[in-house]
Amino acid sequence: MSFPHLYISGTAFERGKQLGQLAKQQIIHNIETYKILFWEMAKVNWEAARAHSVQYISWIEQYDSEIMEEIKGISQGAELDLLDLIVLNARSEIITNLAGKDVPTDGCTSMAAVPELTTNQEMLLGQNWDWNNRIKPGMIVLEINQAPRPTILMVTEAGIVGKIGMNSAGVGVCLNFLGTSERMMGVPIHVVLRGILNSHTLPQAVGQVARLTRGTSANYLIAHKEGEVLDVETTPTNYDVLYPSEGWLVHANHFIGPRSVMIEDTARIISPDSHLRQGRASKLLGRYGKNVDATAFKQIFCDHGGSPDGICRHGETMPIDLGRPMISSTVFSIIMNLSQGTFELAGGQPCTESYEKYSFTAAK
Repeated sequence: MSFPHLYISGTAFERGKQLGQLAKQQIIHNIETYKILFWEMAKVNWEAARAHSVQYISWIEQYDSEIMEEIKGISQGAELDLLDLIVLNARSEIITNLAGKDVPTDGCTSMAAVPELTTNQEMLLGQNWDWNNRIKPGMIVLEINQAPRPTILMVTEAGIVGKIGMNSAGVGVCLNFLGTSERMMGVPIHVVLRGILNSHTLPQAVGQVARLTRGTSANYLIAHKEGEVLDVETTPTNYDVLYPSEGWLVHANHFIGPRSVMIEDTARIISPDSHLRQGRASKLLGRYGKNVDATAFKQIFCDHGGSPDGICRHGETMPIDLGRPMISSTVFSIIMNLSQGTFELAGGQPCTESYEKYSFTAAK
């Protein structure tokens, strides 16, 4: 399926107001879906989530007041209460911090290959984003013209200001959820993603991850059209940066950096499939040598090894005594060509859905 492709511009508040008006139904869908998911996954009701979300407002303001203005604009444009939008943008942190136990959240398998390994000497970056399939009607492709900051082209849940995509300066980012026992207040990871996509350079993007305490753990695979890629594994208070010595990087949902042995990695316990996805994607990508291209990425993202917990996921249920009662589904698959400034997107499982190409329409 195709996601709606929306375009917004102007001041931060104007951009948000435009988005709120254009995507009101998708935003309402996402709010209603998370009301259900919060309760099903963690026994967190929406009012408790709203009350907890108040604490994130000052963190977002401190991180980037323009991002907060955009959220306020979304609230007005969609005629929705501001706290409902704060909950959406801090949904990973809220479900992590209010749950009585660790709960699985959005996973995925991310990959990057530098120009020296690709058939046409291009910087490739992509992932399967796996989550609850009920969110799919709330997904959009969003283009944000925010001069003098770079123009952004990303795939996101409507109402959430930052997610997976690229910008006109050549920066691209993918996301993997990570889990630790650490519970902190800090900047929501979707706001950090917007900070990365606001960046002009790779060092600036890493700085956007590192400069303030984060609200939960996550992995950010960040690349630039110059041909470099870095992987930033984070806990709320610390981070590691991995460099691709072989020219490619793969990441799933557990820590693999040098500090991993010192971290209580809760995600690898609730998502043991992460290890096979990490190893299998690495093995399959490595087989291509210096002939990696978008087709190679697509073939790997279609892989069902370890099904139903594979790289391409269909959300099948399993008997409770054999593991988790439900696993996530691949909501979309994206392959970014940062050298060309385009990405290909499959809305759903890439084994059955075709990829469509997207590029910037706004002035760069």
